[in-house]
Amino acid sequence: MSSADIRDVFELPPPGAGTKQKPKSHGERRPEGVSRELFSLLGENSAPLAIYQKKFKEKPKSNQKAKNWVWHPFKNPTREDDLTLYHWVLKSEAESEAPYKFEKFNTTLFIQDYTEEEYRELLEDEDWSKEETDYLFKLCREFDLRFFVIADRYQWPAKNRTLEDLKDRFYTVSRKILTARNPINSMTAAQSSLLNSMEYNKEQEVIRKNYLVGLASRTPEEVAEEEALFIELKRIESLQSKLLSDREEVLKLLDEQKTTEDLQSFHTSAGVSGLIQDMVNARRVTKAEDVTSTYSAPSSGVSSSVSTPARPLTLNAPKVRYGPSPNDAKSGISWHEKLHSGCFVRSQKIPAVKASLVQKVYATMNELGVSSRLIMPTAKVSEKYVELQNNIVILLELKRQLDRFSQESDIQGRLNDPKKRSASPDAIQDGPTKKLNTGLGNTS
Repeated sequence: MSSADIRDVFELPPPGAGTKQKPKSHGERRPEGVSRELFSLLGENSAPLAIYQKKFKEKPKSNQKAKNWVWHPFKNPTREDDLTLYHWVLKSEAESEAPYKFEKFNTTLFIQDYTEEEYRELLEDEDWSKEETDYLFKLCREFDLRFFVIADRYQWPAKNRTLEDLKDRFYTVSRKILTARNPINSMTAAQSSLLNSMEYNKEQEVIRKNYLVGLASRTPEEVAEEEALFIELKRIESLQSKLLSDREEVLKLLDEQKTTEDLQSFHTSAGVSGLIQDMVNARRVTKAEDVTSTYSAPSSGVSSSVSTPARPLTLNAPKVRYGPSPNDAKSGISWHEKLHSGCFVRSQKIPAVKASLVQKVYATMNELGVSSRLIMPTAKVSEKYVELQNNIVILLELKRQLDRFSQESDIQGRLNDPKKRSASPDAIQDGPTKKLNTGLGNTS
């Protein structure tokens, strides 16, 4: 091992190189507002931004001279005692003797006044005398139509007036005076707006306040019951669109046209039974038409639906050679929408049932004495098996929709009947539901 290798292992400088002094690195300057200990902890990774907060505001730079203010006396024109007050104002305003600038905020409401003749002709009332009416209008002018204050201050011998009585009397008198002095046909826009603002219905106001009193005096049990009914009503309303869509899907499964009847007609067993009978009759007619016209099969890969090609009727049409008919069993020829490559087992092409309905479909097949696994899956056997499987799925879907409609009808009937509102939610959920007689025992 050479000396150069030894120096390299111990990281020693070569013999000819002297000790070089490292240049002093000028570190970053400690920003103002940061302590020395904190800055030393930062090291080379200093903060990207240094926040510097000034301690004092800058002196405003203004070349204008200070304005002269004087202690000036003034009087409020709205006061009747001729009181003299003082306040600081600019000297220019004091010399101009401008009016008191807050005088414009001292406004009063416009309240209709009436004469003796108008009262005798228009305003007489058996329950109200002229003196009491004058007293009411006086309080209205004094308290600026703050009827809560007016009702608190109102005191008239042998009369106990409510807030609604005071409002009704005031607005009735004001409307009669306004319409008598200004006919409705000749009123301006401001007068029409004023007349509309004086509309007051005493009976409706009393009913509203009684309703609020009853609403505020409810017990916690009544509040909980109303909240539960409100939540149930919202749930039913939110499911209306879903129920309608499910109903349309059921009708499509039954190969029926969309009915225009009300949904209530299908909430009873008689309505559902009539619907099923109509569907069975329509299916028989459809099968009879298919035997004479087309060869129908499910889109499961076992076979397909292909119509028999029509014979050309025109003389100029080109001659086409037609093969054997699909209904001819002797030819042994079948038509398919898509040919699969390679060999496959026909039973593998049978469409699978939903996972949630597999057990129910197999249980129904066991009741009918049909095995869930085909022993001889020929084309016709597979076709019939798929048809039976689809019919069972349709009937199970009908049963589910019937149970749902029955439950919703029972809940809505209980909500509409006040005698049944006290029933517990468990009684509503465990209510009797009618069973649908599917008639699977007669299916061949």
